[in-house]
Amino acid sequence: MSSLLPVEMRRLRQEVVDWRYKGFPDLGGGTLEEVPELGLDIFTGGFTLPIVMLKADELAGNIEWMSRLAKTSGALLAPHAKTTMSPQLVERQLQAGAWAVTVANVSQARIFLAFGASRMIIANEVVSATDIAWIAETMSTHPNVELFVLVDSVDAVRLLDSGLAPSLKPTVALPVLIELGATGGRAGARSLPQVLAIAEAVQSSSRLRLAGVEGFEGAVPGASRTEATPGISSLLREAKVAVHALSARGFLADEVIVTFGGSSYFDIVLDELSGQWLEGHLVSLVLRSGCYVTHDHGLYAANGPKSDGRLASGLQPAIEVWGSVLSCPEPGLAIAGFGRRDVSFDAGLPLPLRFMRSGGEFSAGDSRIVSINDQHVYVKLDSAITVFPGDVLVAGISHPCTTFDKWRLIPVVDSQYRVIDAIRTYF
Repeated sequence: MSSLLPVEMRRLRQEVVDWRYKGFPDLGGGTLEEVPELGLDIFTGGFTLPIVMLKADELAGNIEWMSRLAKTSGALLAPHAKTTMSPQLVERQLQAGAWAVTVANVSQARIFLAFGASRMIIANEVVSATDIAWIAETMSTHPNVELFVLVDSVDAVRLLDSGLAPSLKPTVALPVLIELGATGGRAGARSLPQVLAIAEAVQSSSRLRLAGVEGFEGAVPGASRTEATPGISSLLREAKVAVHALSARGFLADEVIVTFGGSSYFDIVLDELSGQWLEGHLVSLVLRSGCYVTHDHGLYAANGPKSDGRLASGLQPAIEVWGSVLSCPEPGLAIAGFGRRDVSFDAGLPLPLRFMRSGGEFSAGDSRIVSINDQHVYVKLDSAITVFPGDVLVAGISHPCTTFDKWRLIPVVDSQYRVIDAIRTYF
């Protein structure tokens, strides 16, 4: 199991908290390690609104749930760090048994290398000369660090080969994964002849070695789980066919990595690809889910597995956003003080959960957010609810990735909303 270097984590947690970081008060020169001792809570801790927070119990439960699911299914877990870009949270995922860290590009890989990650999947094609040179330098100066990259064309293979040539020792080979894609989807080879041509190009390079295949089933077209499932199952079965064909032609080593599994359809991936289905090879199925760490009230609540028979419980939303009701300009309409600068809106608008007033709270009922500006949301109120300026709207979010990237420092709270930790993000 790879792990972030303890000395680097200590350095992270000892950085002085700057009051300018949105969402956290001035701690008077204190450190993150002192947060629990300050006795802060969200209600009386001097926090300005809006604020996004992580709920500790749900966060811990999600990490444990996914770890157990992977283990009981015989899969490995390489959580996608792009979701949080938080070394602290990734460290917790590694401590729970994650096999590796997934990143989206070399920029993200550089951050997690600085914090001591020892095995990373760069889940993308790497074609920039600067990025390829960084990979070569990292392989030369960090021999204990294992990097995987994707290729989906012979051209991409040639770019890697020529970029690595000036500085990589002939005895060192970069492991690559052939990316598979579906028509109308994102990157990835679209046919078996393409896959075999890529494998031949990899085999002809002394600086590359074929480690297996990769794909992202979440990019298969379909507006809902029901619409996407047939295409996803087809892509995963095609992946099996490709792996068998690669094996039959002698392109694969004894150990083969097959990696799929985003944050919505990992259960389908497990159904289709778990187990040892390739004779003569050890197949390691690697899930790259990232958003499970916090789940949400929107995209993944709607499209993720509803009831997984492998485990008794499931994932729980661990992110809340609080914002003041600023104005009630028309009957049935409230304007609350958070917006695009504070929460995700790319995969659904935030969802009202409840309102708070003078220490008490009441349900938001069927209230819904109908529009969003940079700093405001428009709330169409349930007809049975009356709110006033100064009330607080508590909302859930849809798509954690694009909420985390809006906050440099996020408090972690217990069930009583006492602040027990804080996490940094590095976007």
